[in-house]
Amino acid sequence: MSIRNALLSAALLTLPAVALCQTPAPSASATSSATATAAPAPTVHPRVGNEMELGRQFTALLYTAQFDSLFAHMSEELRTDMGSPDDMAAQWDQFSAQIGEETKVVDEMVVMRNGSPQYWRTADFSMAPEPIMIRWVIVDGQIRGIGINPASQAPPIDPDQD
Repeated sequence: MSIRNALLSAALLTLPAVALCQTPAPSASATSSATATAAPAPTVHPRVGNEMELGRQFTALLYTAQFDSLFAHMSEELRTDMGSPDDMAAQWDQFSAQIGEETKVVDEMVVMRNGSPQYWRTADFSMAPEPIMIRWVIVDGQIRGIGINPASQAPPIDPDQD
């Protein structure tokens, strides 16, 4: 297994909220079929304007192991998915042992994905073979999802960006 695949596997196994808290975009065939049953439109959560600031704060809490504070900002569903602050700490410790420490921010942005604003922070890490992206789903100041992946595997964003 390559280092890149091992890193991706670790990211996906380490933070289960990646898959649980974010629904995939519908496939093109599901949206264009005339015989398909129309699904209700996803709820769109507009940007409030402070997602960049909050994303930076949440990332700082993650990097400084303030998991109780992160849990205080999480939705009930995400807290359930993550287990406990101690569980999250153990997962982060295991993951960060593989990627090292952040050495340089490559990019930061707020995008819309699946109808919700997300703060995306792409950074170089001391032991990672490529930049890593940390994604926070932030709705009304609350963390509704977390994603971590190699930057080369960024998920698609909603087509209509502000």
